[in-house]
Amino acid sequence: MATNLNSMTTEELRAQAKQNSADWHTAGSSAEKDALHAQNVEINRIIDSRTGSTSTYDAPSGKWSSSGGSTAQQAGPNPTRELVAEYQNVYVPQSSFYEQAYNDLRASYNAQQSAYQQMLEQQQAAQAAAVQQAVNTLESQKSSTDAQYSDLFRQLYINKMKNRKDLDQRLAAGGVTGGAAESTRLGYDTAYEDALRQGEQGRISAIGSLDQAIADARLTGDIESANAAADAAKEQMSAYADALRFLINRQDTIDARQEAYAREDAQRAVAYAQQQAALERQNELARQEAEQAAARPTLTVAQVNAAIKAGILTDAVLAAYEYYYGEAYKG
Repeated sequence: MATNLNSMTTEELRAQAKQNSADWHTAGSSAEKDALHAQNVEINRIIDSRTGSTSTYDAPSGKWSSSGGSTAQQAGPNPTRELVAEYQNVYVPQSSFYEQAYNDLRASYNAQQSAYQQMLEQQQAAQAAAVQQAVNTLESQKSSTDAQYSDLFRQLYINKMKNRKDLDQRLAAGGVTGGAAESTRLGYDTAYEDALRQGEQGRISAIGSLDQAIADARLTGDIESANAAADAAKEQMSAYADALRFLINRQDTIDARQEAYAREDAQRAVAYAQQQAALERQNELARQEAEQAAARPTLTVAQVNAAIKAGILTDAVLAAYEYYYGEAYKG
C-alpha cells in the first residue's frame, strides 16, 4: 500500500482507494483488511479536505459515497499542496533528524560532564590519599625524631650525673677543694648546659623542617588538585564549545533550508500564477473565437445581396447584412 498519501493527486488517491477495496476481498488476514480500510479512511479524508466534499462509509454494503465538493478542485494537482507535501516529506524528517542529533549531543555532553566530574573526584581522592600517606610518614618521622632527642637529653643528664660523681671522687682523691673544686664542677655543668642547648636547637630545627615538609606536602596536593580541576573545567568548556558550535551550525542549516523552501514556494507561486494567467488567456481567446464563430452569418455577402434584390428580407438576411456592412438594412 502507498504510504505517502499527501504527495498523490486526487485522481491517484481515488485509484488507490479503489485498489484497496479490491485488495480487501483477497486479504489473507483481518489485520490486512483493517489496514486497507484505515488507509481508505485517510484517503477519503484527504480528498474531502481538497475538494470540500463529504465522504461516508456504509458498513453493511462496504461502500463509500461522496457528496458536495468542487469539480474544479478535483481536477489535477495543486502546486501549493504539493509544496506542502514536499515540505512534510523532506524538511520535517530532516528537522526531526537535527532535533534527535541535538538530543544525542546533549546526552553525550552531559555524560562527558559526569565523566569529568567522576574523574576529577577520583583524581582528587587519589591525591588526597597520597598526600595523607606522605603526611603520615612525616608525622611518624617527627615523632621518631622527638623521641630520639628525648633519649639524647636523657643520656646527657645520665652522663652529667655520672661525670659529676666521678669528678667529685677525683677531686677528693687529688685533694682539690674549695674554689678550685667549684670552678671544675662549674666547667662540667657549663659543658652539659651547652650540649643540652645545642641538642634542643637541633630538635627544634629537625621538628620545624618536618612541619614545613608536612605543610609543603599538603600545599602540593592542593595545587595538584587545583590544576586537575582546572584541566577538567577546560575539557568541559571545550565540550560545551563543541556543543554550542553544533547548535549554531544546526540552526544555520535549518534557517537556510527554511529560506530555500520559502524562496521555492514563492517561485512556484509565481509560476503557478503565470500558468493560471496563460490558461485564462487561452480560455478568453477560445471564448472570443466561439463568440465570433457564433456571430458569423451562415450566408455569404453574395447570398445576402441576392436575397435583398429578390425582396427576401428574413431575420437571417437582415442580420447578415448588418454583420457585413456594419449597419442595419434601410430598404
